Amino acid sequence: MHGLRCSSVLVGDKPRAILGAVLALAALVAAPPGLEAQPDAEPSTQPTADAHAGADPAPGDEVLLIWRNGQRMRATWAGRTGADIEVVIGGLRTRIPAREIDRVVPQRPAIERYHDMRTVIDDADVDRLLALAEWCRANRLYDQALADLGHVLTLEPANPEALRLARIVEQERALRRAEAATREDGERRERSRPAPPRGIRPDLFPLLTEEQVNLLKVWELDLENPPRIQIDRATVDEFLSRYADDPAIPATADGREAFHRKPPVEILAEMFRLRARELYGRVRVLDMPESLDRFRRDVNATWLVNFCASTRCHGGENAGPLLLYNRDPRAERAALTNFIILDRARLADGRPLIDYEDPERSPLVQMLLPPQRSSAPHPQVKGWRPLFRTPDARRYADAVEWIRSMRTPRDEAPIEYQPPTVADVIPADQAPAPAEPQPR
Repeated sequence: MHGLRCSSVLVGDKPRAILGAVLALAALVAAPPGLEAQPDAEPSTQPTADAHAGADPAPGDEVLLIWRNGQRMRATWAGRTGADIEVVIGGLRTRIPAREIDRVVPQRPAIERYHDMRTVIDDADVDRLLALAEWCRANRLYDQALADLGHVLTLEPANPEALRLARIVEQERALRRAEAATREDGERRERSRPAPPRGIRPDLFPLLTEEQVNLLKVWELDLENPPRIQIDRATVDEFLSRYADDPAIPATADGREAFHRKPPVEILAEMFRLRARELYGRVRVLDMPESLDRFRRDVNATWLVNFCASTRCHGGENAGPLLLYNRDPRAERAALTNFIILDRARLADGRPLIDYEDPERSPLVQMLLPPQRSSAPHPQVKGWRPLFRTPDARRYADAVEWIRSMRTPRDEAPIEYQPPTVADVIPADQAPAPAEPQPR
């Protein structure tokens, strides 16, 4: 064994584990990294864990994996997932089928094994000290490696292997320290970084009901370009009965039967003429009216949800009085809830957010322009940026055309809806909100 010299007093006093450490150390020079003969694979004084039963090592513990084919390799224990074990080998988390592993042998901390091995090496045994220094380098015990190499160089100042290894250890130690400093700096920055604003809880945000959505469709549809509608016979009978005094309402049975055969849009036109609002909700509108569909398509799903309703704007805890729903941008209930909120929103001076008489001057679109180009600049908010550079932007024009397509003159739809506040949909103790569309 390369002329191994041991202190007799130490050999006589150490347990069998020390002798095992010496035998493993003697094989270091010829052993390829990571395999059985490496000193990491020394016989362990701890119990051996079967790969399929018994107590597992703690995550982070060093272990020796012994495959059923006899191969051995050191690793760091990470845990189990189903029928696999997970370990870290060479910095990579790896999953191995437990059936392929015969035993998992826990290893004592490297520093303890170093002290055991160093104790039984004679101070004059240069070969063994160099082998131990290489082992220390592989296990990142740089201070111990440099101490032993320094001792070797006091014995043999020109020893080329000691000089070479000392340079490598110094370089690796400097690299690891720089990595640790960078990591600590990153962690410190992460700890000092302000927490991102909390987003709305979608399950707490009240949306319009299906009945309210239908009523809004009736209220906004254009008789010149109507969507598909249905009116059941009972509703028509009730309309004829309630408004029988009107001269245009047929008084005879034949006349009423002929009225039933009219296209639904003509019957609805009569309801509109007589302002039979109590029956509007019983008219079923099967498609989106064009004006509302423009809002859903060209505003809500295009920029309102992704830009205005993001967590950092009107979809989070800093939303202020204007809180918008930022999920399912093409869903009818979601889109029309945002429409109702915008339609009824007012600025601090009482101006409506949407100017139906002069669409281009609507604060809703003016606030999306740079302040120097806007007649209603967006309030100064940290991180805010204009969505449109000029009024010539296509999406700006689409938004203006949507407003222009809405029914005028307007009166508010008879829909009871109370927009939520931040406290309603962002509880103080809520967990982080799910991922949401980011501004683009």
